[in-house]
Amino acid sequence: MIARPLSILFVSPHRLLLRRVTKFLEVFGYHVAVATDATQARAAAETQRPDYLIIEDSVSEELKAGQAVWQLCRNIRQAATGGYTYSLLLTEATDVERLREGLEAGFDDFLAQPLVFGELLSRLRAGARVIEFERRLTEQTGLDRVTGLVDAAALSGYLSTLCDSARHAEASGNFVALLDVDFFSRIAQQFGSGTSEALLREVAELLHNAPGQPFVAAAAENQFGIVLRETSPAAAETWCQQLLGLLANHAFNARGETIHLTASCGIADLAAARTAEAVLAQAAAALRLAQASGGNCVATSEEVEREAEAWNELAAAGKLFETTLARDVMTPCALLFSADDTLATAQALLSHTQLPAAAVVDRDGCLAGILTDENPELSRPHPAKPRSSASVRLVRHAMRTDMTKFAETTPLAELMEFFTSGEQLLAVVVRHDRPIGIVHCDALAALNERLSAEHFASGNARTTTSDYLLIPDRCLSETS
Repeated sequence: MIARPLSILFVSPHRLLLRRVTKFLEVFGYHVAVATDATQARAAAETQRPDYLIIEDSVSEELKAGQAVWQLCRNIRQAATGGYTYSLLLTEATDVERLREGLEAGFDDFLAQPLVFGELLSRLRAGARVIEFERRLTEQTGLDRVTGLVDAAALSGYLSTLCDSARHAEASGNFVALLDVDFFSRIAQQFGSGTSEALLREVAELLHNAPGQPFVAAAAENQFGIVLRETSPAAAETWCQQLLGLLANHAFNARGETIHLTASCGIADLAAARTAEAVLAQAAAALRLAQASGGNCVATSEEVEREAEAWNELAAAGKLFETTLARDVMTPCALLFSADDTLATAQALLSHTQLPAAAVVDRDGCLAGILTDENPELSRPHPAKPRSSASVRLVRHAMRTDMTKFAETTPLAELMEFFTSGEQLLAVVVRHDRPIGIVHCDALAALNERLSAEHFASGNARTTTSDYLLIPDRCLSETS
């Protein structure tokens, strides 16, 4: 289980207090959002439902009277449908009547001013127990906190009952559909969590009132489980397709803006799975297939099996790379040398580009050899002022001519066989005997690497020169 930090919304007009409390609570692992007035507080609460709400009531004499503070507490707690928000009032008041009004307004506890940090931690710890109690209480009711539908546990229990009936031949033709709203997280990012939860409840109501009034449950976040009774596989698939069309054509209102939602759906046969866990797993696999197919479509568990068989056949014995040719995996020749170029120039260019090798061409542009940075000639010092042109060392004096070359249409399998059976680490790819690229053994092997966003990140400090923008291939630069 991934630990989620408890979130706190702290509302106070005193900015110094906001800064210090935030810094203090973040040390103890809390996620803190702050606001100086009711408008900011409502916006922050709608962006992310807080686990705790702490409001200071000394903003003004009007707020000391209680009405604005009480209303703010009610608004935030009423909007926080996704869980329980434990609320504390930070106050200087000590009279019993005011504290009673605070409790009636929805506050769970009080903090005295000036704030005592040790007391704050103690009250938050007590509040965490209340939050967990409310979560468990909601869990026992079998209802989802956001949509009001029965939850995943109730869905599993219902499916277990159907599976028992099917084993005794009392029922058949039951199907489970898992429906996931496509890209629903964007709603919370664009309109806030309050709006996204409201839309999710509207989706739930639409599903609950769908033709046939099926059994509908909240299976997971943004995901619904639907049980279709006594029907055929074709009828179940048709019903789900019609449901997706109904959802796509429905106009949802998000803060005055009309938006349309689509969904993906996976279907599994209860009779084929025999257990609640198995049928949900099969429906989840079908849902993933529908999402991998572009979403806004229906997939069945039978399609999952057919797709797996087709993929295994496609991926067997290297079939995926049957059409891959040398030109597809080569490193293009970004640098070409003439046989009459000086070694000093070649050395400088290879060093600057960080290329381990470059092809050498003759006067007609045809392949004449290859120059690698491993050549000992490149490491020898070059005279700054040669005494005569005869003493200048040229590329032709250091290039290799025993390189292997392949036509650009050479299959990848032939290249792999060449590198695995010989000792050469590179080959030149040619088109009409003109070099167009180089294939490195290390580069072929590196194609199996999993790339990350930081894979080619530089360990050097940023500079303002163009050298900083040069990104060599790691598998080549590290071995050169």
